[in-house]
Amino acid sequence: MVKDKNKKVFYYDDELCDDFAGLNIKRCTVDKNFRYLRNSLLWRLCSLFLYYFVAYPIVWFYMRVLMRVRFVNKEAVRQCGKNPYFLYGNHTGFFDAFTPNLISFPRRNKIIVAADTVSIKGIKNLVQMLGAVPIPTDISGIKNFVRAVDTYHKSHNITIYPEAHICPYYNGIRPFSDASFGYAIRHNSPVIAFFTAYSKPKGFLSWLRKANITFYVINPLYPDEGLAGREARKNLRDKVYNFMLEKSKHSNYEVVKYIRREKERI
Repeated sequence: MVKDKNKKVFYYDDELCDDFAGLNIKRCTVDKNFRYLRNSLLWRLCSLFLYYFVAYPIVWFYMRVLMRVRFVNKEAVRQCGKNPYFLYGNHTGFFDAFTPNLISFPRRNKIIVAADTVSIKGIKNLVQMLGAVPIPTDISGIKNFVRAVDTYHKSHNITIYPEAHICPYYNGIRPFSDASFGYAIRHNSPVIAFFTAYSKPKGFLSWLRKANITFYVINPLYPDEGLAGREARKNLRDKVYNFMLEKSKHSNYEVVKYIRREKERI
């Protein structure tokens, strides 16, 4: 990373695999011994208190008052009624862990994360209480992971970032596979897609922000019951991808410039 005047520039080799989070965390092992489900009353009460009475008010104030984020079509989630849904969004902000909570409220939200998130010493339990569900790093942990997703989805919404790796303030949408859409197919669940768009900072407290942020929310999507397996996943994935691609035209302010190294050498 280098600076070009006031703009950061990231050089990358692979837009699908390069990660610009820069956390440099030693990843812990998430295998069959990892505790996904906690059923003790104390754990559940602490988790409830932290989510609704500590984290959510802070997130709401930061995002809505200081960052002045806007939502377009957020009311669409009401169409899901009492049915929990899966959320899919573009992965472009360090606030991505908080955004789905604002969309999901009052229902709690879980978010599928990389093992790095539960690898930070001292806060593993905290991030789990707030909704982190780490992807296994070992094949032996898959069974427990799937069981946890199935259990949580009975009462929680679940967020997935199909791009996997974060690209801060990226204006476009990166290609992603249909693999993660298998969860929605498995549960025959509604899908809510959202796209984070960046525009030039202006308005109240604009000097605090690198960009104005608008979240565009789609009307609920449902798995096509006439399709099965990979075709059903691909159909749902394409609908989400095309929605994000369409809304990316509203993301027109470049905070970070991304340059592929091969192009730079030409």
